Amino acid sequence: FPWILADYTSEELDLDNPASFRDLSKPMGAQNAGRQAEFVDRYKSFSEMGDQPPFHYGTHYSSAMIVTSYLIRLQPFVQSYLLLQGGNFDHPDRLFYSIQKAWTSASRDNMTDVRELIPEFFYLPEFLTNTNGFNFGMRQGTGGSIDTVVLPPWAKGDPKIFIAKHREALESPYVSQNLHHWIDLVF
Repeated sequence: FPWILADYTSEELDLDNPASFRDLSKPMGAQNAGRQAEFVDRYKSFSEMGDQPPFHYGTHYSSAMIVTSYLIRLQPFVQSYLLLQGGNFDHPDRLFYSIQKAWTSASRDNMTDVRELIPEFFYLPEFLTNTNGFNFGMRQGTGGSIDTVVLPPWAKGDPKIFIAKHREALESPYVSQNLHHWIDLVF
């Protein structure tokens, strides 16, 4: 499933405002003009080297690791994650701990992150809560411990509100009118 929203900071989510939504006609690597330019430069550099086929993205929008990293708080997915990770949790700063941070990583900040979402973002609030009490560790600096996923302000701290609003956005007129662009990009 695609990232459909771009607003993970507002107190209230305005689904009548197109600026609240991600540009579904562009891949995650092109959501930000500066980042898009970096990927184009990378492509040109690889093209000029000629020793390998040029590419924009060195990672994929979905993989077993991406899926299990989103579902890390649930059994049996945590076991799949640990199997893929060699038996240990990754460094806490690299774990999925915040919706907003995951969005900014995939849309703007991290050149190795172009991940999309999974269906659970639209129907399963339990994947956002650490009900099993896993110890994911502490983030560097004053980042705090990793526990339940930090939600956008408009979710009011409630995973059920997040899922309801996220699904409402998925079923909104904007997404209905633009989802075909994303489908064309991915498939």
